Amino acid sequence: MIRALSAVVVVVGVLGCTSQQAFASDWLEPGVYPVADSEQGGETHAFGGAANLGNLTIEAIPDIAGMASTATGDGYLVASADGQVFAFGDAVHRGDLRAIALSSPVVDLAVTADGDGYWLVTSRGVVYAFGAALWRGSVGHLELQAPVVDLEPVSSGRGYWLTAADGGVFAFGDAKYLGGLASRQLYRPIIDLLSTTDGGGYLLIGADGAVYPHGNARFRGSLANNGVSSSLIVAAEQTFDGTGYWLVSQRGKVFTFGSAIHFGQMTAHELAPVGAFAVSNSDAGYWMMTTGAPGIPSDSGEGRRVIFSNERHRVWLVEDDDSISGNFFVSGRADRPTPDAYKVFSKSRHTIAGHDDIRMEYMVRFTWGVEQAIGFHNIPIDGIGEAMQSEAQLGSYRSEGCVRLRDDQAAALFNWAKVGTQVVVVD
Repeated sequence: MIRALSAVVVVVGVLGCTSQQAFASDWLEPGVYPVADSEQGGETHAFGGAANLGNLTIEAIPDIAGMASTATGDGYLVASADGQVFAFGDAVHRGDLRAIALSSPVVDLAVTADGDGYWLVTSRGVVYAFGAALWRGSVGHLELQAPVVDLEPVSSGRGYWLTAADGGVFAFGDAKYLGGLASRQLYRPIIDLLSTTDGGGYLLIGADGAVYPHGNARFRGSLANNGVSSSLIVAAEQTFDGTGYWLVSQRGKVFTFGSAIHFGQMTAHELAPVGAFAVSNSDAGYWMMTTGAPGIPSDSGEGRRVIFSNERHRVWLVEDDDSISGNFFVSGRADRPTPDAYKVFSKSRHTIAGHDDIRMEYMVRFTWGVEQAIGFHNIPIDGIGEAMQSEAQLGSYRSEGCVRLRDDQAAALFNWAKVGTQVVVVD
């Protein structure tokens, strides 16, 4: 009886791992992965007519906060989370915050229309103005429901909007408040605000690629409720005339809408994801800059554990002293399993699903039941011997339940996580 029950648990443990229909592409060779286009944080990748004018790899900046083109398009400014500003091309350094002990990180940099100044804003909503940029107010004195993520100036330069992750919008100077989303239950946080050229409207951009128009801003498409919306969007920019916009994922995939032109994209390494994006002033090209891999999420438990973030499409292997032994892109299913603390209860070096002859290696199970039969394993192989997704698609939702890793990383997790190891699932 005990042996029969064990067999049932193994079968149920893989039912949620693969889709009911597996559609393989003939170029997906199992275990063969192209070299990622990035290697470390601070790299600049130029596309179209944008020139690569320099990077921050020597600086070893752990967290890039923002990037912005100059008025001519022949330069760019980059800000780090600790408030440093770096100028490239014809960009001019007009000051930064490196001598100040900040109570919250810098999250965005915005340049004035004439290029003679810029603003920095922190997650608490404190605004700093440099050069010709005019300070019009901040929300640093308020108790916010969610951190500030963006500063967007009006075209006159005499005002700006601050946007919070919950969709709250704060208008200063000439900027007009045209509505926000703080009273709505959002599927994913807001990451950016894009304003119209006349200041009469703006778009709020979600981390899932959702686009919410306000005022006279025109909706030209989004990734929400779409098969490709599984990518985590980390940056957005619009065309110079406001008739199109770009959305960019952490892996460097570029999505275009309206008149925005696709000049190319990249496949970023898990330790050097895309952290910032800027468009040249003539819309003839764009830049991406990589940042450091994210650290351990807050409120993710203690001790030796596996952490899985569903929204970030990432897994960490964390030691007792909170050092990180592994930091990987993964593919799971949206909102599964529910955030909670689990434990590894079973492992199998080789597993076969009871349908479609789908094979999985390095299975590490940490939930059970019809709705939550979930484990970690490699990218599965279908019945004709092809991988069911590419390595470049890790970092997006591709599974019907289980959490997929690259073969070598699945093996590393399999060897690292013993039965009984804690697994913490966070948003």
